Amino acid sequence: MRRHPELFDASRPLAERVAAAFAADGPLARATPGFRPRPGQTDFALAVAEAVVTHGTLLAEAGTGTGKSFAYLIPAILSGSVVVISTAGKPLQDQLFEKDIPALCAALGVNVPAAVLKGRANYVCLLRLERTEEEGMLPQRDSYRKLREIKRFASVSATGDRAELPTVPEDDPLWPLVTSTRENCLGKDKCPHWQECFVRAAREKAMQSQIVVVNHHLYLSSLALKNAAGGQIDGMLPQANLTVFDEAHQLPAIATDFFGTFFSTWQIDQISTEARYLGMNHARDGADWDKLSHAAFKAIADFRIAAQTLGLKEGDRRAVKTIEGFHTLAEPFGVMLQAFGGVVRALEANKGRNDELDALLVYAGEVDREMAGWESIFRQLRKEAEGGEAEDAEAGAAAEKLEASAASEKPEKPGVAPIDDFALRRQGGSVQWVSVSASGLRFNNTPLSFAKEFSEMRGAEGGAWVFTSATLSAAGDFSHFCAETGIADPKALTWESPFNYWEQGCFYLPKLPAPVNTLEHASRVVEAAWPLVEAAGGRTFFLCTSLAAVARVAEELEVKLDYAGRPYPLLVQGQMPKAALISEFRRHGNAILVGSMSFWEGVDVRGDALSLVVIDKLPFSPPDEPVYAARSEAIRRRGGNPFALQALPEAIISLKQGAGRLIRSETDRGVFMLCDARVAEKSYGRKVMQSLPDFYRTRSLEKARQFFLDPKAWHEALYVKP
Repeated sequence: MRRHPELFDASRPLAERVAAAFAADGPLARATPGFRPRPGQTDFALAVAEAVVTHGTLLAEAGTGTGKSFAYLIPAILSGSVVVISTAGKPLQDQLFEKDIPALCAALGVNVPAAVLKGRANYVCLLRLERTEEEGMLPQRDSYRKLREIKRFASVSATGDRAELPTVPEDDPLWPLVTSTRENCLGKDKCPHWQECFVRAAREKAMQSQIVVVNHHLYLSSLALKNAAGGQIDGMLPQANLTVFDEAHQLPAIATDFFGTFFSTWQIDQISTEARYLGMNHARDGADWDKLSHAAFKAIADFRIAAQTLGLKEGDRRAVKTIEGFHTLAEPFGVMLQAFGGVVRALEANKGRNDELDALLVYAGEVDREMAGWESIFRQLRKEAEGGEAEDAEAGAAAEKLEASAASEKPEKPGVAPIDDFALRRQGGSVQWVSVSASGLRFNNTPLSFAKEFSEMRGAEGGAWVFTSATLSAAGDFSHFCAETGIADPKALTWESPFNYWEQGCFYLPKLPAPVNTLEHASRVVEAAWPLVEAAGGRTFFLCTSLAAVARVAEELEVKLDYAGRPYPLLVQGQMPKAALISEFRRHGNAILVGSMSFWEGVDVRGDALSLVVIDKLPFSPPDEPVYAARSEAIRRRGGNPFALQALPEAIISLKQGAGRLIRSETDRGVFMLCDARVAEKSYGRKVMQSLPDFYRTRSLEKARQFFLDPKAWHEALYVKP
């Protein structure tokens, strides 16, 4: 029985019922100790209710502390809508499913069917668990103990979600051995554990639920699956009346990666290793598996050496057209393709002998076709370098190969338009680039825009749409987000945070030279920030715009801390996983943490443990970053200004995320220090400042130190006329 039936009376306007739920004497107030109506939260909820009724699109920028999740969940529940909520990462997924939805259901006295759906790598795979136990080839000395824990967990868990087993760390190398990927999943027709499969159970539950919480990549996969099938299949998610993208500012980057294609030398190595193991165990007489895999390994090694001779090194992200002599890699690439082709042909010759070999063949075929497209690019570049022109027939063959690759897209990523690579290069529709990591080289073909595809998919899906984040606009201008996502004529609204930033925080802009040299500037940042670090008693985040800056800042802080007698623990990105670093930071209570862009968002440290956030400079994308540079060139060709249309909005949104780490509750206090004089010296600085919270602002070090050393005097001075 519903505790508040009047709220579910469909004869009453939804807006009226939503307002009643948030009233001072409403169910939320009665069920939540210390609850106070927040005008921004109520207005946000009413805007969502309007979108539900009108099937509209809402862009909702809501400052920290507004209460975004309750604002969109209440209208969804009261309207009876089927709602799909997509987040950027697992922490918000878990918060929504484990805390927010149960709390609202309890307050309203209803039992709303809800489900959380994550990528398959988050669930134990019973088949791979069984196989790993049989093989006994484990990555670490204590993996046997952890394997027993995972086996016990899988035997009693209702979900198989590895997040529910905290005794095995999230980054443990054992997890990939006992979870599945799209490439090695045997599917319902061949897997002996299909009926007990945790992924299958999670997806079936999602299809039957009213509220489903997913991540952006998984949502795009489901949307693309339905789009590719022309609506003839349901995808992985129920048909939604309301779709909410929380943490929507991350959608463009995730979607760009989703709609692109790639292959890597690591994949070739992985497939060849797996083919050798499976072949030796299930088709020993089917090929010389040792010879084939070793040939692939040697070709990969030779190719990596050849790439190093061109100056390609770990950490590089470079557009193909900017790599001098890239065409010289055509020969070692061809050898690598031929060696890998031998593995693929052996898998094809043994088709039907083993289910896992057959699943590996599908994966290997996709990588092989992607490589064939890149081989055509190499040939084209070599002809151009030699002063020749690619023959039309060759260009056509390249297009056919890439179209064939797209036509056999991955099951969870269909519907991506076939890629005619040469046509795209001519039209500026995508950029080909290479990234280098410790595990190898990755070859990327990335579209410059996914707006058209996403807009068409949204149109086919229908219903109401809400895109929300604390950072969607640049000083109230949503045009950049709209252009990236293909959203036309939305209702765009902003609600400021309920926090009193004027009293809770201080913005300090030191008088430093404009940043030119990264390392020199990083040293200046530490020198300028150290007096505030001491005044704050540690409790500091140094957020840097590059890994080089992280290393230099950490180095300079080590010197300062040694001289001062090590009064504060120093935590540096890379020492341990991100979650562990944040946990240690909270535990110490007076630590200093140095991190790069991955720490600028999704980190919530409330209370005194974090009192000072130092950002080294405005987070403009490096001008030679491949996708950014290609998009800038495309904007320039259209007669636009890349700085105004792309660089500045992106930097402002990232800066707002970084600044948002400081004040996380109504009782938090802290100083936000931005070490970039361009904010005061450049014309665009005003727009940057308009986008930041309404902190008290100063360029005086002594005034900033007073915030910590004499908070009473600092507070009293806020309201004294100069």
